[in-house]
Amino acid sequence: MAFYRSVLAQMIICGVIALLGPGLWNANNSLGAGGALLPYLVNGGNSLVFGLMGLFCILSPVFVNWIGVKWTLVAGTLGWSVYSAALYQNNRFGTEWFVMLGAAICGVSAGLYWAAEGAIVLSYPEHAKRGRYLALWLGFKNSGQLIGGAINLGLNANTATSGKVSWVTLLVFVILQAFSLPLAFLLSPPEKARRADGSRIVVEARTTAREQLRQLWRTAATRQIGLLLPVFFSCWFYWGYASTFLTLYFSVRARALASFLSAVTGTIACALFGLFLDSPRLTVRTRIRAGFVFSCGIFTLLWVWVMIVQHEYEAHPPKGLDWTSPGFGRGFGAYVMLQTVGNVVQNYLYFLVGTLGDGTSELSRGTGLLRGVESWGQCASFGISSSRFSPFWTSVINVVVWTLSLVPAFFAVWEVEDRKTVTASDDGDEEIDNKVVKAGVINESRRVVSDGEKNDVK
Repeated sequence: MAFYRSVLAQMIICGVIALLGPGLWNANNSLGAGGALLPYLVNGGNSLVFGLMGLFCILSPVFVNWIGVKWTLVAGTLGWSVYSAALYQNNRFGTEWFVMLGAAICGVSAGLYWAAEGAIVLSYPEHAKRGRYLALWLGFKNSGQLIGGAINLGLNANTATSGKVSWVTLLVFVILQAFSLPLAFLLSPPEKARRADGSRIVVEARTTAREQLRQLWRTAATRQIGLLLPVFFSCWFYWGYASTFLTLYFSVRARALASFLSAVTGTIACALFGLFLDSPRLTVRTRIRAGFVFSCGIFTLLWVWVMIVQHEYEAHPPKGLDWTSPGFGRGFGAYVMLQTVGNVVQNYLYFLVGTLGDGTSELSRGTGLLRGVESWGQCASFGISSSRFSPFWTSVINVVVWTLSLVPAFFAVWEVEDRKTVTASDDGDEEIDNKVVKAGVINESRRVVSDGEKNDVK
């Protein structure tokens, strides 16, 4: 088997794209408001990005089924550099209209990107290796934030006061993000990619857009997905608050350090968590339940800390906190931990969705709903933060929304059953993947046969 057709090669390609595209975009936003002096315009732009991204994420299974995951991914790489260019124009020349136009282009493109990317990283790997490949992909994405954070820190290390970052920082991001487009052409389509165990990737037959929308509704209306929709919405709802928190209270170089350090801690945490999710010593059900308690439990406790810090800042607002300032570590640590654990929760939710579906179309529907509803949560979050609404009451809203979403999510997680798989042998023996029909989720037993035969999905 040629290496460039292997699952590992596809994950590396997707990972590098994630590094250059959303990874650097996250690094930019980890500066707080895209490195701007004040957060309000950029928060409004980000709200538009996530509003459109949510819509196109949810509708993206139509595109995946129509043109395939590869070409949907190609279309999804077009918007990152455009939005960074708009932020550069705003930073250097004060241009405001381009921020909103760039946000609209990025929102449509990113919606296609996330659903295609999610379908690839969940459908290409064997089930037994899904957690570690997710960790590899998220590691690349976080490495983009790490590299971007290093660029941020290197170019802004001497700015110990509040303000906006150097425009050179954003120009570097524009150039690097433009390389994600040619890389997308290197991806092997699922029918040509090869798994190490010899099994084939399930690729559903093309159907009409109307049929895809009907299937999308059926997926969204299942009991387990329905119970998970609130936590999909709330898991990234904090980002608008976090961006505003960093922009209002910290110096430029402290914001650059936060961008860099949160990438380091997020990468390490996701890698370790991914190994746990793939542990062969525990059943899938045990890993799903323990992962939920660990990731969501820590995130809940962390919000208590954030509320306490924000209440103090509300009474005595700091300005331009630097790493030489007294009390710097208290608020800075809260921000870094919020970003770190937020990435762990994201890793967990992708793994969870991967246990509820199979095949490129089915998983594109699941990941499209996950990323789409997440995006609407981010849209609402940045929308709130685009005004001068109290940061303390914003943190209270975050706690309430997050806590309430955990109740239905708990029932969905506790209804996940174990997956039983008999691995295919090299002589073409069949692999049977029995997925339990549970709580209204329609699952099939799939028969994967030798390369000379056509997939038979029953």
